[in-house]
Amino acid sequence: MDTAYARRLDLIPPIGVLGRVYAAGLVVNLPILALLLTPQIRSRVGSEATMAVSAVALLGLVVAAVVFAPEVSARVAPAGARWRFGGARAQVRALIRRDRRAYAWCLGEFVVLYIAAQGLGGVIGWMMPHIWSNADFGSDPAAGRWEFHYPNFAVQAVTIYVVICLAGSWYACRLRQLALSGTDDR
Repeated sequence: MDTAYARRLDLIPPIGVLGRVYAAGLVVNLPILALLLTPQIRSRVGSEATMAVSAVALLGLVVAAVVFAPEVSARVAPAGARWRFGGARAQVRALIRRDRRAYAWCLGEFVVLYIAAQGLGGVIGWMMPHIWSNADFGSDPAAGRWEFHYPNFAVQAVTIYVVICLAGSWYACRLRQLALSGTDDR
């Protein structure tokens, strides 16, 4: 492993930049929160078909958030000609051509944080279940099969959302650092 690559991996985004990008990410990614707050996406309340469509929509929104995270970062934390709104995605493409390993490392950091969001949501769901079997289901014909507790569901959704936004912000800030530390190849 060359020393320039190792040096770039040791970079931690400046807290001020990460904070600005995170705040912008929380606003820009509100459609993800809206979808996560829909009970049909992650519970037995809806049908399996609705869950499948919602899961695909969530995946699409997360992919869009990853693709546009550098532009959001460039809007709230520009850095000269190398990292400006409208050109950040081009810088990411140039980084992919120049140093695929460094880009893959940043994308891997995002994936790890995304998985951590899901794991943290699972822990919240275990500690504060949002759905359970209805004890009256067999004896009362009007009773539903499941009892649903929306406040617990919302806590789990918001927890997942804030960590997903952190993952996207971290990814964008790491790409910003790599773009600013790279050599000009134009």
